[in-house]
Amino acid sequence: MMIIILYILGFAIFVYFIGLCLISLLLVLLGALQIRKYNQEITVAEFDQIAQSDLTTPVSVIVPAFNEAAIIVSTVENVLKLNYPTHEVIVVDDGSTDNTIEVLRQRFNIQQLEKQGDTQLETNPVKAVYESADYPNLVVVSKENGQRADAINAAVNVSRYPLLCVIDADCVMDPDGLLHMVRPFLLDPNVAASSGVVRPSNGLVMKKGEIVARGLPQTWIGLNQEVEYARSFQWARNGLNRLHSMLCISGALLLIKKDVLKEVGGPWPNAITDDIEFTMRLHAYIFDRRNEKDLKIAFTPDAVCYTEVPEKISQYLPQRNRWQRGTLQAVFRNWRMIFNPRYGATGLFGMPYFLFFEALAPIVEVTAITLAVVFLLMGVTTVKEILILVFLAYSVNVFLTLLTIYISERSTQRSTTWKDYWKAVTAIFADGLGWHHLRVFVSFVATFEYFILRRCDLGAPMERKVASPPA
Repeated sequence: MMIIILYILGFAIFVYFIGLCLISLLLVLLGALQIRKYNQEITVAEFDQIAQSDLTTPVSVIVPAFNEAAIIVSTVENVLKLNYPTHEVIVVDDGSTDNTIEVLRQRFNIQQLEKQGDTQLETNPVKAVYESADYPNLVVVSKENGQRADAINAAVNVSRYPLLCVIDADCVMDPDGLLHMVRPFLLDPNVAASSGVVRPSNGLVMKKGEIVARGLPQTWIGLNQEVEYARSFQWARNGLNRLHSMLCISGALLLIKKDVLKEVGGPWPNAITDDIEFTMRLHAYIFDRRNEKDLKIAFTPDAVCYTEVPEKISQYLPQRNRWQRGTLQAVFRNWRMIFNPRYGATGLFGMPYFLFFEALAPIVEVTAITLAVVFLLMGVTTVKEILILVFLAYSVNVFLTLLTIYISERSTQRSTTWKDYWKAVTAIFADGLGWHHLRVFVSFVATFEYFILRRCDLGAPMERKVASPPA
């Protein structure tokens, strides 16, 4: 009886693997087709018109910050210099214990105002609101600590404009990033939100908030994440969005209508990863057939935002632990959407995909490894047969990731040098030689911590590295 159960379990894992491969290939093709279609539609003159028109919808750029004194000046300088007709920048100091406010005061000459904003979104108390005497479109909010989501909601309450762009305090946006992200809103009034591509900023060289040189991270950990981000954003999220299933819009880059964010209820302050949880609720709001709303979410493949990624193993592993626990929390908090036809493709494909191939993937992979060892000890299989299956899985992953690099090289995000290109290709082959399995193990531990230990904390904050100065 036991051997029959093991055979059934092994067959189920094999079917799981085949399904994942087919879905991944589908997403690659859909993502490539979407990028090709987008590139055929856009023109330089179109973006020039958006940049020069007084009718272009103004945007409030929100930058939540906690203990970001080391990098906040560079980030604010960057977003103040964005090529956009009308935008304000709202920095929210979420109860920092360092001198973030003092750094902003000295660099931008901020002065306290009387206004507190509305209270439609409940937040922790706001201590003060400041405005820059040198930059009229810069507002700084100081509040009691309530985590990133609470800081975003506080910024929404004081924002002036109908579109909100949310980025992280360590982000650097391309100068024309907002122009590209706002285009879908101008073409279609039913667009409720748009997102773009996020890439590691560790290889950038900055000067006064401007990108003066682009390159890849110098460490293997950073380089691995460069490839991982390309794989995720170039085809996974682009393809998923085509299926109304982009259920993880990165918190590093989101443009959304203010009234939609308020109706959804804003990001949840108690979320482990608020961006994933909010994205799922956003999809529920948009695609719930009872609401009879013809709203859409757009993905803009040439709107790029760079974010700092951890380059120390002591920071990288806790981050992945938190992401896994956050994914589990978001999926099970919105479990009513899973296989629910009321939400269309989101319920029938998107939520099941995130449940089985994201949230529960570490359990499946660890089970597969354990089962292979058990079969080997029982004499049911041989080392050669196991190695063949491992090589097959490795080859499929390398093939799909190479496709994403090929897609990137045919876009505006191509490598700046051949050296960078071959470094990225080398990282693809190295990923499956132990690095992927380390991530699986960390995610498996995180799954145990979430379900058994009920761990819901955010972990230690990442140590920031000051942006590289020009040589």
